[in-house]
Amino acid sequence: MSKINPIHKKHSLVMAIACCLAAPLAQAGDFNFSGFLSVGGGMVDDENGPAYGGYDEEDFTVDNNLLGVQISSNVSDKVTATVQLTARSENDYEVDAEWAYLSWQATENSKIRAGRLRTPFYMYSDFLDVGYAYAWISPPQEVYYLPFNNVNGVDFYTANTLGIFDTTFQAYFGGFDDELDLNNDGFAEEAKTRNQMGVAGTLGKDWWTLRAAYHKADLWVDVTGVSLGANTIGDFAGILTSLGFGANANNLLVEEDSVTFAEVGLNIDTGRFVAAAEYVEFEADDALFSKNKRGYVMGGVRFGEWLVHLTASQSKDEASHPEAGIPVAPQTAPLIGALQAVAASQAIERDVITVGTRWDVTSGTALKFQIDDIDDENQGDQKVFSVALQTVF
Repeated sequence: MSKINPIHKKHSLVMAIACCLAAPLAQAGDFNFSGFLSVGGGMVDDENGPAYGGYDEEDFTVDNNLLGVQISSNVSDKVTATVQLTARSENDYEVDAEWAYLSWQATENSKIRAGRLRTPFYMYSDFLDVGYAYAWISPPQEVYYLPFNNVNGVDFYTANTLGIFDTTFQAYFGGFDDELDLNNDGFAEEAKTRNQMGVAGTLGKDWWTLRAAYHKADLWVDVTGVSLGANTIGDFAGILTSLGFGANANNLLVEEDSVTFAEVGLNIDTGRFVAAAEYVEFEADDALFSKNKRGYVMGGVRFGEWLVHLTASQSKDEASHPEAGIPVAPQTAPLIGALQAVAASQAIERDVITVGTRWDVTSGTALKFQIDDIDDENQGDQKVFSVALQTVF
């Protein structure tokens, strides 16, 4: 969804934080611990340009930090309990429960999990917070932008072979309740999904993996308090209803709107050469959110302990039409213009070129440098310079 940033719910658990993929380093009794850490900073070349990637100052700041641990324990021979927690500098290091689930090993190749899970939207979803696991400091923002990264529910996962190919398949069902900052103004709006379900699968062999996923849900977001000029969206919806345009008022509100999200991706790693590409589409029925069409292509080359990579990513959103159905007339022109402006504000058209390097300093630790050149059709141009030290333990 365009221009929606998550404000994570705060949890009272004060524990360390964790990486799902890092192999457990320490074991105490029946408990396994693993973790990851990212310390990063950056700056923009023009404070008057658009903020991007969390940076909007010309002075270099080191305030993009993340710490995590995962704790797991065998409840029985086939049942495991897992908790993954994160603390981020952007949230004043409040601890968030990213994962908290029970896993039952149904067969040698299949398992069923229940609890708080990571939603398999993307190719890197399972280790989205583990910067060490991929080339960039963080995956391309144009594609990795959805705020709904977790789901409370149940899933089924299996890994098998199909002839000469390795395959995985995952299906889940659930929902979530969270808060979102729609205007980037520090004020949170309640949001939830119900009947959220999806499937994701991979097909691969040796140095390549192909992935596809599809998700759907009923979405509620309380947008009534979101500012809309001198009024709020709720006020404007009331005006539309009083004038007999109730259907258009409903198009402004996000109340049990059906939404879908589709993704296809390809990952290549020959040892010397690496490449990745993903394309996603998000669509909401009868809502002000734009139809998101976004993708990226990345290629890189390894030279010993160094990796140099280049990425082109793009947002090419299509604005919705909440004004549809209102007859064109002088007296309705202000209403139509206001509705079109709201819809246009949700549609992003942006091209980003990213150049980066990764130096594997030691086993489990990487130092990364990155330059993002942003060309935003509505907000102008910007360059972001960033660096991060990322590790797993």
